[in-house]
Amino acid sequence: MAADTYDVGIVIPGTTASAPLMKPNMQVSSTDLFAAQGFHVLIGRDILSHCTLHYNGSMQLVTLAF
Repeated sequence: MAADTYDVGIVIPGTTASAPLMKPNMQVSSTDLFAAQGFHVLIGRDILSHCTLHYNGSMQLVTLAF
């Protein structure tokens, strides 16, 4: 399947105690596979490997820290 590919950068802002998480110049591919489900972006393990992700399903709450 052919897909458009783009060079992008991502910045997750930090707090006053931590610097932002920055990943410049990443190649990403577009897809419409998840648009019907309301997803615009999927964050991959290459980004999540720098973070702590907590998912509380009963409260439908997601917390991302780094």
